[in-house]
Amino acid sequence: MASSVVSELVLFIVSLLVAGMVAGGLYVVTQDISSGILVKGQDVATSLRTNFEIINDPENIPVSGSSYIFYVRNVGKDSFPFDPNSVIVMIDGAIIPPANLTFDPTGVLAPYDVGKIYVPTAFISSPGYHKITVVIETGKRKSLVFEVG
Repeated sequence: MASSVVSELVLFIVSLLVAGMVAGGLYVVTQDISSGILVKGQDVATSLRTNFEIINDPENIPVSGSSYIFYVRNVGKDSFPFDPNSVIVMIDGAIIPPANLTFDPTGVLAPYDVGKIYVPTAFISSPGYHKITVVIETGKRKSLVFEVG
């Protein structure tokens, strides 16, 4: 009889240990999911607050000297860096080296401001349709298909 009580006591203790481990595992998984949702929510909020548009007329790209001018408008609620080290510009999928780009204003583009990106005409040599893609520091990208005559 004593061995029966001991074996039941051992089984009871083992079942408590297993239940504790399962509860601890569920707690860890729940906390991981919760922190993941928090981080993703902050990323989405930042992405929604940071936005821009390329506002050129695709059939009439202005030229200044030996550069085409592309207008970028900050339509978000947050400022973002606006300089060759923070913005990537691609023409037809080819990255324009930052040393060849000029930005006006240089530094930060405030909400609702319009900035200019000067792209040398040498990077758009053939007439016809081309595609410019601008990627800002947050990873947000916008493209515009335009025509050069």
